[in-house]
This record gives sequence, structure tokens and C-alpha cells, in this order.
Amino acid sequence: MRALLVALQFLTRLPLPALALPDTALRGRSVLYYPVVGLLIGVLLATLAWLLEPASVPLAAALVLLGWVLLTGGRHLDGLADSADAWAGGHGDRERTLAIMKDAASGPAGVSALVLVLLLKFAALATLLELRHWPALLLAPVLARAALVFLLWSTPYVRSGGIGAAQAANLPRAGA
Repeated sequence: MRALLVALQFLTRLPLPALALPDTALRGRSVLYYPVVGLLIGVLLATLAWLLEPASVPLAAALVLLGWVLLTGGRHLDGLADSADAWAGGHGDRERTLAIMKDAASGPAGVSALVLVLLLKFAALATLLELRHWPALLLAPVLARAALVFLLWSTPYVRSGGIGAAQAANLPRAGA
């Protein structure tokens, strides 16, 4: 149960009781619950979409997208902007790429990536809401968080002190 709470605290901004800083083993086990957290996010988003059904599709899509960003705290968006800036500015130099990713400021590549991804998410949400295709709205966050489990399991982590380093290093491989 503590591993699920750690995953919820890491992946969402839901008001939960504060836990003491979890040890590295617990943070690794929490990764196994990422798809469960994705399901909770999907249920909350689908419920919001259902409540907004009387609204126009574009307004409902914008509000669901806003809810999605608020619920997750935009952590994935920050990582996307950092990655885009590093890809554009790193020029194949590992140290320069890592330094750009650590910089809190977003450059033009990061801002462009954010705008484009949010536009794509808005268009996808509008289409799903118009077609009333709720299973996709439930499934998208599950698949995204399951992809995190797969990536942490299959890919070497690039920065030893990075935010997900303890999760990657302590992920139970058999469970993943």
C-alpha cells in the first residue's frame, strides 16, 4: 500500500497525507503501481468529461486538458520541454545535453514542443469527446504510465542523480 501512495505522490498532485521520504527500495517498488495510477487518472478524466457533456466539445476538451495538467502537476510537460531543448541544443555532446536538461529555463525548442503536444492532446480529446469514446480516455493514462515502467526497466538511466534514478535502479525486474 505504501508503494501505491509513493506512486500517487510522485505522479499526481492529489492531496495525500505526507509520507516520510521513502527509501530507495520503496521508490523502486512504487514504479510497479504506475499503471494503476494511470487508471485512476483516466477514471478522473473520464468522470470530468462526463460531467462536462452538456458543454460544447471544444470547451469540454479544453477543461479536461486543464484538469489533466493540474492533476499531474505538468511534470511530464516539464520533462518534454527539457528533452526537446537538450535534443536541439546538445549537438551530440552528452555533458552539454545533460546541462541543458538540468537548466530550469525553457528555450524555443521546449516551448514549441509544449505547444504542439498540448494542441495535439486538445485535438485528440475533442475527437474522443465528440465520439463519446470513453475507453480511450481511460486507457491513454494507463498506457503512458505502463510505458514508463517499460522504459525504466529496459533503458539505462542517463543521470545518476536524476529524479527517477532511484526508481530505475530499484525497480523489481521480475515484477516489471
